[in-house]
Amino acid sequence: MSWLYKNKNLSCFIVLFFLIFLIHKCLGYQLKLIYVFSAFALFLFLAAISRRIYIFLIAFFSLIGVLYTPIGLNYGYPDINAVGSLIYTNRNETVEYISGLSVSTYLTAIAIFVLMIFSLKLNVSVSGKSKKWLFTLFFISAFWSPAKGYIKSGFEDSSELLNTSLPEVRFFSDVYQSYKQVMSENHRFAKIIKYRDDWQPVVKEDKYDTYIMVIGESVRSDFMSVYGFPDKNTPWLDNANATVLTHYISAAPSTQLSLTNSLAVREANEIQLNNSLVSLAKKAGFETYWLSNQGMKGGFDSPVALIGQQANHYAFLKEGHSDDRSYMPDENLLPYIRKALMKNEQKKKLIIIHLMGSHLQPCTRTNDKYGTYFHSKNISCYLQSIHNTDSLLADIESIANKNQLHWTMLYFADHGLSLVNKNTDSENLTHNDSNKQNYQVPFIITGYDYIIKNANKNTASKNIIDAPRSGLNLLSMLSTWLGIEEPRLVSKCAWFSNQVCPNQHTVISFSNEYKDFNHLKDDAINFD
Repeated sequence: MSWLYKNKNLSCFIVLFFLIFLIHKCLGYQLKLIYVFSAFALFLFLAAISRRIYIFLIAFFSLIGVLYTPIGLNYGYPDINAVGSLIYTNRNETVEYISGLSVSTYLTAIAIFVLMIFSLKLNVSVSGKSKKWLFTLFFISAFWSPAKGYIKSGFEDSSELLNTSLPEVRFFSDVYQSYKQVMSENHRFAKIIKYRDDWQPVVKEDKYDTYIMVIGESVRSDFMSVYGFPDKNTPWLDNANATVLTHYISAAPSTQLSLTNSLAVREANEIQLNNSLVSLAKKAGFETYWLSNQGMKGGFDSPVALIGQQANHYAFLKEGHSDDRSYMPDENLLPYIRKALMKNEQKKKLIIIHLMGSHLQPCTRTNDKYGTYFHSKNISCYLQSIHNTDSLLADIESIANKNQLHWTMLYFADHGLSLVNKNTDSENLTHNDSNKQNYQVPFIITGYDYIIKNANKNTASKNIIDAPRSGLNLLSMLSTWLGIEEPRLVSKCAWFSNQVCPNQHTVISFSNEYKDFNHLKDDAINFD
């Protein structure tokens, strides 16, 4: 292959190699040099036999790499969760996610584009023998493993021959298979949600007539003053008598993964949407409400939206047009909340309020307004979004008290976020699954009768629970809060105490695999 060294386009060969290297990385697969060399040989072979085909394929795969970089670097290859997120995410949320990416993600995408331009200038002129060697190198390295699989199957499963892990091939195979799986899951969810639940609840406690559960969005507990953040951005929670769980972790680092695994029964790795918190409360005789500032599309709804539609009464502010407005504050839910909190002597109520809260991008949530500057504009807006949620909780309390309800309110968030562009003017937050703060979220319970004895009567009293609690046990915790006993949710753990309970450190990653929370990295706020 002495021609390689004599070729005036040597720099283009090097650029092509690094282009393939970056594309493989950005498609989300584990980087394997054998596949980089395999694709390198393939593109050299194509350049030698047809420059037009070479140019087309280089441009095609490069643009795929650029477009998938934001997902590939942060979520990995296109598995069911990555594809599902794309399906369930509307246009505005996509724009918000992209605008919240780290600088390194943008630079990587730009690097792919620049390397593509130089790679298109490559000219290859080799002998027929060299072409055969290039194709052989590509074929053996790309299809060695599939060939072994075919042999192991006793030459019966010919589909094994196409099961190459070469990213240029596997990417489209994974997209197709994951899309089919998501659609299959959608059909299964749509079908199973119509099944009757098989709950056997018994109401053991009649302490309250109204249970209010507020689900926050993308809230890290360490950014809240009630959890120790120096800026007083949660004045109502700071001054409320409440039970505060300091070591509660969400089930997963994204909304759909977290809430479906928290609010519905999961058995044998299958989520039973028909056996959800909403259907449990209904079966126990509660009048149920689901009030959401998140979308319901009406076609293939997300699993969380399907759970919401089980309620006796539900409202989605973005129903049918979830991406038509960028600014829709959670305060728009107040008319629905007031109606739900009207006194009813006939039935207990469970009112679930699903906020947009601190969803990416934070300044969109606050209409670019913030009260205190901290680190960057985005982080300042994030702090303001938490303050806005705190104000909404105060409004809910006021309405409940005005209606003379015996109420209790539980507030938690679906997941946390990771810091990007740390210690810069463009510091922001984004989804991730590798840091503890992606799972560390608030969990607070209060009520009309929450009076905790305190020597200093001028300060709010908090019942602090430092024992770890996992969102994978949330359904059992919520049944305890509701005063409902159900055989499937019975636990020896006294959830709202400092009892140390087993298996409270497990979380679910983006790849739907169990992880040990204690082994994750720390993404602490820098106060210097």
